[in-house]
Amino acid sequence: MKKTLILLIAVAGLSFAKSYEVKFDAPAVLGPMEVDSGLYKVTVDGSKVTLVNENTHKSFETTATVQTSEKKHSETVVESQINSGKMMVHEIRLGGSAMSLEFRP
Repeated sequence: MKKTLILLIAVAGLSFAKSYEVKFDAPAVLGPMEVDSGLYKVTVDGSKVTLVNENTHKSFETTATVQTSEKKHSETVVESQINSGKMMVHEIRLGGSAMSLEFRP
């Protein structure tokens, strides 16, 4: 009985981060980090943002300011500017959530 209770408490303490998909049509710069173009799985843990390339499975980590709006975003939107052929990403609004990630150069 005691072992079962400890196991249940340990499992209940685990948090599973939800992931989102983001596609970059050109190399992208998110704060100090640069990634190749492609489709990425994005997870957020506090201010830590992890991107995993869907094709190469290469993982990248950076930080962002996380903002929460009152309503969920209907789709994922990347706000960026093109500079020297690279996407300078300022913000990613994550579709299906109320989260927005803001990146500083």
